[in-house]
Amino acid sequence: MRDYASRVSDFLTTVAAVEERSIRLLLDDLETSGADTLSFRLLPSGPSGTIPLFNAVDALAGVRELVVSSAYALTIEQPMLVQGRRPESALDFARTVRLGTPRAGSWAIAAQLAVPRVDADAAPPLARQVSLQMHRAVRACFAASGEALREFDLELFLRRTGEGVSANVCDALAKLGRDGVPYDVRFNWARELPSSMPARSFRFSTRRIEALRTAAEQLKVAVPDGEVTVEGQVSKLRRDIGEGGQATVRGPIRTIYGSSERSVRVMLPDTLYQRLVDAHGRRQHVRVTGTAVRGRIERVSRVEVLDGTAEA
Repeated sequence: MRDYASRVSDFLTTVAAVEERSIRLLLDDLETSGADTLSFRLLPSGPSGTIPLFNAVDALAGVRELVVSSAYALTIEQPMLVQGRRPESALDFARTVRLGTPRAGSWAIAAQLAVPRVDADAAPPLARQVSLQMHRAVRACFAASGEALREFDLELFLRRTGEGVSANVCDALAKLGRDGVPYDVRFNWARELPSSMPARSFRFSTRRIEALRTAAEQLKVAVPDGEVTVEGQVSKLRRDIGEGGQATVRGPIRTIYGSSERSVRVMLPDTLYQRLVDAHGRRQHVRVTGTAVRGRIERVSRVEVLDGTAEA
């Protein structure tokens, strides 16, 4: 058709205007048909196409953390409020992700997750699983941070841990918006492997970024109210006036929202307190189950002394 070039130009101009991005970025997406692409468009003040140095460094660190934490989340059965040291497999996957070059206009980077060809009835490849996990986590953090604009409540984030919310993801998204710089995150699926999940973008405003930063800080130290089990070594003991005492146990903590690893204070009646005293003297690990209230375990229902002995 004689007007083919003009009609394609009209199409690209229209789509770029609707999606508020340059035609160059749109063409980049069309050219990467074999990869899921996550585009991060930062909107800093200053000359077009530039960004302060520390903002750029934090943005790249945020993208890396988002990829690594999402890859790790696929390998564990229970959500984690705070991910500790990640296995080499999660880091190996992150090393396969390629970053596109920032373009003029806003400051944008694109993370490309190569998706291999698979049969229609085969399980999704790992890259697609990680992309979908990131999509779930970003969408959940976007929803929680939006609700937190009215009044911040950590419960808004805790109840979405099953969707991928964690201190690591919140921290990654907060780093992308260092100093409150707003940004967009857009997901595009590889055309060679279509997805039923609609591609969409999420705009994180300055206030949403601040809510994410607060959530990340609180999730790192939170022991949510409710039933809790902690397993580890007794590090501190203190006899209270009257009957019973306090102990500090450090190790994995399992809650209804997920798990983490930290120290937690335990309030015990006299008989159970003595069991922890004996375990501490023998350097044995213990498992304590009870109800967490305001960051410490009260109303202990069970204390088990485990066979394992801590290393000196």
